[in-house]
Amino acid sequence: MTALNYLDSPDLSSGTGYGSDPAIHSRPPALRLLPTIGDAGTGGVESSDYYRRLDLLQMGYQAVLVVVVPAQAPDPAPYAELMQVIKSGFGRTMTRLPEVFGVSRQTLYNWLNGKMPKAAHLEKLRQLASAARIFSDFGFKPTSLELDRTITRGKSLLQLLSEGADGRDSAKRLVRIVQRGNEARAGLDKILGGRKAELEASDVGAPSLDENA
Repeated sequence: MTALNYLDSPDLSSGTGYGSDPAIHSRPPALRLLPTIGDAGTGGVESSDYYRRLDLLQMGYQAVLVVVVPAQAPDPAPYAELMQVIKSGFGRTMTRLPEVFGVSRQTLYNWLNGKMPKAAHLEKLRQLASAARIFSDFGFKPTSLELDRTITRGKSLLQLLSEGADGRDSAKRLVRIVQRGNEARAGLDKILGGRKAELEASDVGAPSLDENA
């Protein structure tokens, strides 16, 4: 019987026999999870991060993927872009545009180079850009004389925009007026066959002292 006692389990409390194994007690085999897509052995990378996430899952924590979206920087000089739209739409007549704001030409070119306009000018600048887009869409390059043409209420395009009118609507009105004028002249040229119109006495009419006649 003494020989058999040698085979008995060691007394762990006495400090003799086998020492304790912290690794066995801290990670019970029964808690090991089945591999999932992305884990090591399923196409995932067997890295230190893989084992860290595995430990968290065994302790009852769920792995959370945090996506940090980098903040978008504000558009550099957005009003410089509007000025480019205006320059493209108005062409050479851009030199007339300071009338809309009551500023100098140099101030206008400063905006074109990226300087921020005053708050009082921002909405007019947007409306002017809207007018320029209409001109570009129609392939219309306004001349200085056309910018002075009366559109509505006895005012020109630049006068209306200086008062805060809608740029898109005002530009469409000007384009229609110019187009109708061009069509009328083309029709007259067709009738005359390229000849210049000659006035006769009957076209002028009899002289009258009554200005309202």
